[in-house]
Amino acid sequence: MKFKTLAATLLCSVALFCGCAKDTDVVLKVNDQTITRAEFYSDFDRIKNLQFKNAPKEIQKENSYPMLSLKDKYTNDVIIRTLLAQEFEKRKIQASEQEIKDKKAQIVAQIGSQEQFDNILKENGITQERLNSDMANEVKIDKLAAQVAPKVSEKDVKKYYEDNKQQFSLPERVSVAHILIDTNPENIKRKLVDADKEAKLSSNDIDKRVKEEVEKQEKLAVELQAKAAKNPKIFAQLAKEYSTDKATAEKGGDLGYVMSGQMVKEFEEAAFKQKVGTVGPLVKSQYGTHIIYVKDKAAKGIQPYAKVKADLEKYLTMQKRFESLQKLIEGLKSSANIEYVDESLNPDVLKKQLDEAIKKQTEKEKKEADKKSFLDKIKKDKKD
Repeated sequence: MKFKTLAATLLCSVALFCGCAKDTDVVLKVNDQTITRAEFYSDFDRIKNLQFKNAPKEIQKENSYPMLSLKDKYTNDVIIRTLLAQEFEKRKIQASEQEIKDKKAQIVAQIGSQEQFDNILKENGITQERLNSDMANEVKIDKLAAQVAPKVSEKDVKKYYEDNKQQFSLPERVSVAHILIDTNPENIKRKLVDADKEAKLSSNDIDKRVKEEVEKQEKLAVELQAKAAKNPKIFAQLAKEYSTDKATAEKGGDLGYVMSGQMVKEFEEAAFKQKVGTVGPLVKSQYGTHIIYVKDKAAKGIQPYAKVKADLEKYLTMQKRFESLQKLIEGLKSSANIEYVDESLNPDVLKKQLDEAIKKQTEKEKKEADKKSFLDKIKKDKKD
């Protein structure tokens, strides 16, 4: 079972409002806290631009259904985040620098690598300052959820296992690591062309270099396979140094347990036939040449309680925390004094606008369908 952070599951990863605004153009009031137009729209516009920058002009209009729907959801998120900020202050919940650092590391591990994480931040226009604020909020939400949720007992865990045994049934699987060497001519050619920014290489030059590079990489694959087969203990180090699958190279080429249908056919067939503790012969696929090390095999069947207990306890804990936090938020919202100073943010107003947008879209689609039907009829009549 895989677990997402509770804060990321519940809320979008954006900063909480401070509510100490100097700007007098207030759009929302949540209890005694004010949210200004600048605070509200600075982040709303960022999200809007990310979601709709490549959308048709019709969808980018302020009164389009997707735009109104986003505004409605975002307004609700702002209210929830403000209420949570107030609850953090009331309960004196804080996040230390180390906790923020640990939260970042946890998310980087879930994503796969620091490079992938940095790319996501860049694509979403999130600065380091904003990231630190977001991470602090996630830490605080985790702490709040832990405070309000009931503890998961051993009895709870055992009962869930007994009632849901089929969830723990697994097919035959194999634990493998691999070293990938890029011997695919198309991949190599693409890299050469991309590197040749001034287009100095002729077609023949490129073909010649591709052939040379393929031969070089194939030779390397043979050498690495021989070394690994002789001493599987050095497999992880070889993977870190030579594998072109960078995502797994950092982990010594480890892919964990894989099941039928998860890998390309050539890889899968070789891995399941291979003996445990051995490095098999070279395997070619669309990705290049694989050197496969089989670490373990597991027969199909229901996993024993002892093996899943720890993960299951984590899952049930997260589930209870999520449910308890949702319940808390519903209670905070129902008892809060919320004033929509800007009426365009009022959910009742937005609902009417959304209903109108749906009605217009339905009428437009009907007219287009009637027009198409009419033109099709004319074409048919002409043929007849």
